[in-house]
Amino acid sequence: MMLINCYYYAPHNHSMLLKHLDHDLAHIAELGAHAVSLCVQESHMAQWHRPRLERVIQRAKLHGLQVHAVPNRWCGLLAGWCDGFNEWTVAHPQTLLPDYPRHHGFSDPAHPAVGEHYRQTLDEMFDLFDFDGLIWDEPRPAIKPVMQFLDQMTAYAKSLKPGLVTSIFAEAGNLNLAPVFAELQHIDYLGADGHLRSNDHLMHRMKNTIFTTHAAFEPVLKAAGKQTMYLIEAQRHRDEDLGNYLLNLECAFTLPMDQLMFYYSAHEMLMAENEERFNEATWRMVRQVADRAAVSVSRIST
Repeated sequence: MMLINCYYYAPHNHSMLLKHLDHDLAHIAELGAHAVSLCVQESHMAQWHRPRLERVIQRAKLHGLQVHAVPNRWCGLLAGWCDGFNEWTVAHPQTLLPDYPRHHGFSDPAHPAVGEHYRQTLDEMFDLFDFDGLIWDEPRPAIKPVMQFLDQMTAYAKSLKPGLVTSIFAEAGNLNLAPVFAELQHIDYLGADGHLRSNDHLMHRMKNTIFTTHAAFEPVLKAAGKQTMYLIEAQRHRDEDLGNYLLNLECAFTLPMDQLMFYYSAHEMLMAENEERFNEATWRMVRQVADRAAVSVSRIST
């Protein structure tokens, strides 16, 4: 059965009324999604975000949704919705990878302090919050030691939380990671993200399309017996991109995969009517994918 996962950014990082939160979570569940994913910075466990994050998780579960954690910028080795670095990275410059610009903030996964920090942070996160899943978002730099490190941290996380659902997706430009991902042992779902647009459509921010990344990762991962997942990048589209987005929507959302991850809403559209058209079309497609998946499961069971 396909897992449908809504990337819900970081609602605990913003002012949000409880009634608005409940409206969104109920809507996400009605679309047929099984999970919501939330970005978690290291600092969120100690600052005012903590009780807000607890509330979001509790409300999501009341609506029947799993909640997956997306570690955000931990030691500079991951992406995530929230910008910036935790003070740990700033306080431990000796852990930085030597062959990269220091402003990138990439810690060396081979440095003992980095592994210890990850384990301690995972300990704290799963002690404080009832997460059902863990997602590594765009690991960086795109080198094998980082991926192997995250695979080891996945095994550690699973030892803390039996039954944890784990995923990893590469940044769309890092097609070289497909064979590296195929060798990982502990992560349940593997894949990439990618823009939802035609290959020849120009946007203000360019990365490979979901069609390009799917073509690169899917055959390699399936040949290795892996479950695949793809995040359809749709939060950066602007008003001028709406027509092309709608043109490619169905093709993107019906690509073969085991986990579909989508952004809940447009982020950079300025005209209200365009934002509404964008969101409604996306939500309609998620509902169709969920309905088709349910029919497929029903046929298999009978």
